[in-house]
Amino acid sequence: YHALSPDSGRYGINPAFETLHAFRTGTIRNATYTKPYMHNGVFQNLMQVIDFYNNGGGVGKKLNVANQTLSADSLRLTQIEKESMTRQPLWRRGFFLGSMIAATALATVAFVARNMNSPSSDNTRPILIANSPQINDPPPASAPQNTGSTTSDVVTTSQGNVPGANRSPGQLAVAASVAIYPNIKEATRFMNRNLNVYPPVPDPHLFLMSSNAVFASRCASKDSVDAAVVDRRMLPEELDACHRLSRHIAEVKIGYEAVVLARSNLYGAPTLSSRSIFLALAREIPDSIHPEELVKNPNVTWDQVDSNLPNERIGVSGPPLSAATGIAFRDLILKAGCLALPTIASLKEANPERFAEVCGAVRSDGVYRISDWSSQRAASNPFDFLGYLQANPQAIALLGFHEELLRSWNLSAGTINGVLPSPSTIHSGAYPGAHVLYLYANSSAPRMRDFVLAIWSSVVGGPWDSPFIAVDRAEQRDLRQQVLILPDLNF
Repeated sequence: YHALSPDSGRYGINPAFETLHAFRTGTIRNATYTKPYMHNGVFQNLMQVIDFYNNGGGVGKKLNVANQTLSADSLRLTQIEKESMTRQPLWRRGFFLGSMIAATALATVAFVARNMNSPSSDNTRPILIANSPQINDPPPASAPQNTGSTTSDVVTTSQGNVPGANRSPGQLAVAASVAIYPNIKEATRFMNRNLNVYPPVPDPHLFLMSSNAVFASRCASKDSVDAAVVDRRMLPEELDACHRLSRHIAEVKIGYEAVVLARSNLYGAPTLSSRSIFLALAREIPDSIHPEELVKNPNVTWDQVDSNLPNERIGVSGPPLSAATGIAFRDLILKAGCLALPTIASLKEANPERFAEVCGAVRSDGVYRISDWSSQRAASNPFDFLGYLQANPQAIALLGFHEELLRSWNLSAGTINGVLPSPSTIHSGAYPGAHVLYLYANSSAPRMRDFVLAIWSSVVGGPWDSPFIAVDRAEQRDLRQQVLILPDLNF
């Protein structure tokens, strides 16, 4: 086999990231006589099945199985060990296979029981920007602000000072320039659930801030953060500041953040630019007669934005812009469209707060339709998002980039500035709707290696509605070793 089966499995009934290519495990009774094996009969004998798992499953064969839970590392079974599994008496062979299934069942029961007795995930605090989920809210102000309730573990700031007095014992402080809070919370749950951490690690104290402020806080003289996730590499002078304070800094490339604008295959992919996207969706744009003035966005059709675009009504559906994908969209695409317009670009130096407000505000007149389909799908009367896209030729969806999701939903991702999103254009930096993510960690902090491994794993196998994607598969093995070692960074 050299490719994934086109059958999406359980995903066709329950379209969630973790069910993509998932199939019911059949009985092992009389397994010796029930060939072929696997859901599509790809293997003709038990030795081929053993080889499949011994070599790391689909990921071990260099296939893109984003939600595979099996390790891609080889089990390193010898030929004698493999043959002993297939040549022993049938009753012993059945006992061996039955033991594996029983172990899996026990692990599943333990996992379900533990989660049933754990605090409900409904109590987790959502990530918010500027204390409001409204789509036209401005970005965070320059002074540190608590986002949400007074007990929230998320703080937005553009300054280098990170308040650390409120941290509980064992709580890590993490600075980030991207909305990766859900991944960080999942990483701590993974540590507590799977790595026998005692006492349990509390959710980290997360600070959302600019890249420059992140690095300033990373090596502050006091109240330094333990880890930072940013969208650029550390500069030599920033690393020197850490070395002067005898800080041990490790660098890990954890993945990419990428968003796309897609449409149903029935109508073809959109062809847009960051400038036209901004002029279509921003709350305020330059006046067509007096471009030095900003006015409420009057555009209704795409040809009003750009005469080369069709006379179609502007309509984009996507998650709340306080969600990770929405924040990535504003940071990656809207801000680039801002800079393409001289009137607004001039505000970056003259009036930074006004620049941030204009570049981060999306119109709230119905042109951008908030469609939180992940939660609506779980409701008793779910929102038929795919049906909406197929029934409306002009409808465009804002999504995190996931190839399998686009194929399964029969969507075509559009080009931005003439570049089509793909793993190659994202990894090379050519696609404007994406950027690389680096994690900088204090390797001497307690449990830091476990924490970094958990975050890296959450990006590699992240949820389908997340904008975060894994690094190139060729890099993953080397990066995994780097994660486990966390060598000190040196230029």
